[in-house]
Amino acid sequence: MATILNDENRAQYNPTNERLIKQYLEHIRNTVGADDKTLNALHKSIRCFEVLTDFAPLNTFNADLAKQFKIKVHELELSASYLLRISRDIQNFLHWLSHEPKGRKVKYNDADYLNLTTNETNRARASGYKPHHEYDILLQIVRNMPSETILDQRNRALVALIILSSPRISELTHLRIDSLKQERASGAYFLDINPRYIKGVKFNKPRQPTLLNIPDLRGFVLDWIEYLKTNEGFKPEDPMFPMIQSTFAQNMQSCRTVQKKPISVNTTNRIFKEACLAAGYESYGVHSVRRTRVRFMEQHTADERMVATQQDLGHNSLGTTRCNYGSLPPPQQHQIMHSINVEKGG
Repeated sequence: MATILNDENRAQYNPTNERLIKQYLEHIRNTVGADDKTLNALHKSIRCFEVLTDFAPLNTFNADLAKQFKIKVHELELSASYLLRISRDIQNFLHWLSHEPKGRKVKYNDADYLNLTTNETNRARASGYKPHHEYDILLQIVRNMPSETILDQRNRALVALIILSSPRISELTHLRIDSLKQERASGAYFLDINPRYIKGVKFNKPRQPTLLNIPDLRGFVLDWIEYLKTNEGFKPEDPMFPMIQSTFAQNMQSCRTVQKKPISVNTTNRIFKEACLAAGYESYGVHSVRRTRVRFMEQHTADERMVATQQDLGHNSLGTTRCNYGSLPPPQQHQIMHSINVEKGG
């Protein structure tokens, strides 16, 4: 939705709409028990709809407004998931509004005008080729990062883990110290990502992405964790990548304080982007590293490695990653991924 909302239109609003949206969000909070994150996402969806319909009054919604929304949507390169989410959220809002006195002009079935056809969703899915860095570039980026300060060491360890394990960014920001484990038989390191213990993950499916066997990058991560445990007194349940705040001591010397709060998604994106730019490369975003892993495996590995990759990325099947070949037991998954040498092409 970031392609719709920007600094300019975020400041715009329709007072009448805002009052209705506020009432709706309160209704959702009280009846469903939605948290602030969910309510914020709903507000963004409705705001996207407002932007694409020029902030027309929502309580006068009709077929013409729905048509205007669809025309504007087709001018943008939005994914199917974005389209479906906005459509679903605004439909639910209109269903609620149709039962409110201030929405008496809105008919319950009018929301159906926002239904997306198969062709519309397929068109959104047919997005262009998304760029990614090859592993040799990613290795240059992380090895180019400084390590003089605590902040430098955290950031380098963060980017190293992104390259080694290709996590989802929501998972990355909520990793705990004890999320990193080692398989005794193979010596492989892996992340134990379980929504039961790691709050904020996108999917409710436990998985164990394996760290690629690149000793120096792995060392960046292990050294950082050891620093947190030894120097900062971090416990297993504390965040692996905490916030670091700059403060001034009594002698007015600048110092940094490590807090037991996880860094945000925005901070993580910024760290990765700055690392890329510092090494002289454009940043394609944290998520692009997941494409790096899949495309590397497609070019250099056998089918069983693709299965391990599928499981590393948390996909339900290779229909998402490539095609469906079944599942491997976790120890074999870790051993296969641990044996891959991305620096030598396989």
